[in-house]
Amino acid sequence: MKSKLLALALFSLTISFISCEQTDANLLTEDLENGVINEVMDIPAITTDSSDLTASDMEGLLKMREEEKLAQDVYDSFYNSYKLIVFDRISNSELRHTQAVLSLINYYEMTDPAITEAGKFSNVEVQDLYDKLIATGTNDTEALKTGAYIEEYDIADLKKLIEESQNQDVVNVYAHLLRGSEFHLRAFAWNLKIRGIVYEQQILSQEDFDTILSGKSIAPAIDATGQCIML
Repeated sequence: MKSKLLALALFSLTISFISCEQTDANLLTEDLENGVINEVMDIPAITTDSSDLTASDMEGLLKMREEEKLAQDVYDSFYNSYKLIVFDRISNSELRHTQAVLSLINYYEMTDPAITEAGKFSNVEVQDLYDKLIATGTNDTEALKTGAYIEEYDIADLKKLIEESQNQDVVNVYAHLLRGSEFHLRAFAWNLKIRGIVYEQQILSQEDFDTILSGKSIAPAIDATGQCIML
């Protein structure tokens, strides 16, 4: 019981910093260029226990823990190489994202798969993807394109996991992470646009991609309490 109370406290502390972004209409150009995000939101306390998790839920949490760390590690590497502030700002957001998933993993008393060392992953597929993505960042422009691709990849996985899960607590976290990733995608696309490059979607459907770049969200609606509205 003590471990669950501690995990819940850590969850509440961590999750309060995850981004629930405004639409682009309410954001300054500088915010998009620098990857600045409005980190204001409240996710309700966890009400389920491990018996409410399906095997798919557990698998998804483990994968998202490493997938969010992958984004953080790639962006840290690109920031060190090219000093573009957008990578530093979004890397900080990704740290909060992966910590939010870790809070759920700890609460449900699962084993954390993440390896502390940057660029190292337990999941072989994630490790392979990281190695390939790092290799694509041959200059600052290609690094920005890679950032946009990572956010597409993340959004697609989160959308799939949300559709498959019936666990309110898991969906709450995923929906807020998805909204954060939508902002990140817009930020990378904007950085490319001011360099005269139009980023074209590679993973998402054209409809979802256009919706996100227009400043709208494809994530489930969130009510005034921070609860995702599950259909």
